Amino acid sequence: MLQTRILKPSAALSGAAAVLLAGCVSASRYNHMLQEREALEASLRAEISADQVKIDELEDGIRVRMSDELLYVPGSVELHAKGRAALGKVAGQLTSMAAQGYEIDVVGNTDDVPVGPKLAERYPTNWDLAGARAALVVRYLQDGGVDPAKLRGISAGQYHPVAPNDTAAGRARNRRTELLMRPR
Repeated sequence: MLQTRILKPSAALSGAAAVLLAGCVSASRYNHMLQEREALEASLRAEISADQVKIDELEDGIRVRMSDELLYVPGSVELHAKGRAALGKVAGQLTSMAAQGYEIDVVGNTDDVPVGPKLAERYPTNWDLAGARAALVVRYLQDGGVDPAKLRGISAGQYHPVAPNDTAAGRARNRRTELLMRPR
């Protein structure tokens, strides 16, 4: 037997009000993240145009993907001058975001090609290389004023590709460092 439940107007209204209020809080958080993303995009406009940076708004934060071509001297664990400049453009904003309660994960990623002989002695695996590069960015941001208690360096190695590793273009897309900013 089919039963129909009829809500009293007061119950229906209070339920709708609860949904609306919850939506307003989410809308406020969404608008704040949208403003933060737009400010990051404005700071990194040249790098975005050069296809070296991509910024995405996530359900729970903002992701900034930076190519290894932008950040690192080729074949090394040293920040390129262009990388220092790009990180310097956003360090102030990241400092402000950290002060507002955002946590910032710096995630190093590589392609699946084994580490070359120049680096293999010190970084025998892609996991080691990605972690060292993430730690380098964390230290740079910390030196730029970002609260180290809000920063984490993470290695994803070659295990989270964004493109197939069977072409040079795909491998280049997989060699990246991501900044994940999440409000807490």
